[in-house]
Amino acid sequence: MKAKDAQTMKRYPEVLHLGCGKKKVPGAFGVDLGEHTAADLRWDLDRRPWPLPDDAFTLVYMISVLEHVDDVVAVMEETHRVCRAGAEVRIFAPFASSHHLWTDPTHRRGFTSNSFKYFTDDFAAEAFEYSPARYAVEDVRYNHYEDWMWVYRPGWLDRWLLRLANRHKALYEKRFMYWYPVQTIYFRLRVVK
Repeated sequence: MKAKDAQTMKRYPEVLHLGCGKKKVPGAFGVDLGEHTAADLRWDLDRRPWPLPDDAFTLVYMISVLEHVDDVVAVMEETHRVCRAGAEVRIFAPFASSHHLWTDPTHRRGFTSNSFKYFTDDFAAEAFEYSPARYAVEDVRYNHYEDWMWVYRPGWLDRWLLRLANRHKALYEKRFMYWYPVQTIYFRLRVVK
């Protein structure tokens, strides 16, 4: 959908919350499939194209949504289309070894620290390119379990292990991700156009 005229662009705030559920980011334009949500637009993110204008948003939130979609690449391509150059995309998703990953029967995948490397220029140059959408990966962080889950392990130890995992992601994911499973992973991406 091409929508470049000023009137159409004024309808949308600059912040987009995909899969907003009932807890939409304040001031954001929310998109969700669910009927009883805070969404401004009820839409299945797996249906393309999304009925949103090109180059409209400067900030996108995807909080616990990408693990539910059929095609992550297609969702990232549509996100790229609706974002302006330099837009920030914040993603929270279950980590690949999280014990909560498969608790929800609607989850289809977990993520690791390299899950979005696929969309970088470096990856396309060294391996293969299935998508024209490009992002710069600016930050990747593991998040620990909720405090109540680790009653048998002191909080200071949990914080220390989390810092260690975040500092040495490749080693953590290769050797220790099942010994000390983190709950979620956070990505901050920048749209490259």
